[in-house]
Amino acid sequence: MKTRKIILIISLLLCLLTLTSCKEIESYSDMKILTYEKILTRSKFSPTGTYYVIIHKTDCAVCQAVMPYAVEYANLASKNGKLDPIYSLNRSDKKNNGGITAEPGTQVNSGLGATDYNDIKLCSTPVLIKVTDGKVVKLIDKKTPIIAELNSMIAKGK
Repeated sequence: MKTRKIILIISLLLCLLTLTSCKEIESYSDMKILTYEKILTRSKFSPTGTYYVIIHKTDCAVCQAVMPYAVEYANLASKNGKLDPIYSLNRSDKKNNGGITAEPGTQVNSGLGATDYNDIKLCSTPVLIKVTDGKVVKLIDKKTPIIAELNSMIAKGK
């Protein structure tokens, strides 16, 4: 009788674990989160050495417009281990990500070619960066090109 209870409890735990691991990503906060200091350190966790970071702010209308595309790709990548992962970085988190904000008056997002996180400075959001082997190889900072890039990534993942 005791063995049956143990088997039942283990079975229930496995079912619960399976159900929680299948959670759909619905927003930036459900995605894998990165901080500014770790923005260039995830290449070893990608099958190709490449990954993406979508940088956003909490109260940014354009960021919200881009979010469904980032979320769709994040869901595809989480189910397909051959796709490059995508991470989320919230610029509104000043404690962890305050250093990414460019000096007041700066007009251009910088960081293309960066191999040191301190060289990535942003004046606007959203921004999508592509990192390969610890180096920023692509930096996209306008709504339409970001959506086009994400749509291209989604099409390749389907």
